[in-house]
Amino acid sequence: MMRRTKYIENDVLYLAEIIEADHQRLYASWCDEDTVWGYNYKLACSFEEYCQNIAKTEAWGAVIMRLNDDDIIGRIGVSSGTPDLTITIFKPYRNLKYGTTAFLLAVQYCFEILNLDRIHAGCYEDNMPSRRMIERCGFKPNPSGNTTTPHISTGKDRLQLDFVIENPQRAAKI
Repeated sequence: MMRRTKYIENDVLYLAEIIEADHQRLYASWCDEDTVWGYNYKLACSFEEYCQNIAKTEAWGAVIMRLNDDDIIGRIGVSSGTPDLTITIFKPYRNLKYGTTAFLLAVQYCFEILNLDRIHAGCYEDNMPSRRMIERCGFKPNPSGNTTTPHISTGKDRLQLDFVIENPQRAAKI
């Protein structure tokens, strides 16, 4: 196994630096139909363009790895600009609570290490697993951030819900 920097861990998962060997697997996950449905976004670019786009739009990113076997099970990141936390769990690992665990670790990292004041997260109103995960992690609805976009397959309007969480250390100082 290649050595990589661990950003944060608990007794189940750790978030670690993305290395060059990870990119092809991460790209393949973005091309998966279930991922397309969840993000309502069809990746219409080459592998090289994907890598360039991630480098331009992401402030921080990590692979999600299981502690017991160092298997990569997904990816998590924070966008540049308005910090928006995004996650993709690879298909074999979905609905096993890894997403919630990784999201909680990322929130902790964002507040304690990246010193963010708040983090946004979003999901489409019909994506109940993602919505439950976001809410379990302490995010609160932020209706002013909701947006409507056409569904990638049907063209019908689809509501994307916005959620936000405040850094409790910053809120305590105010």
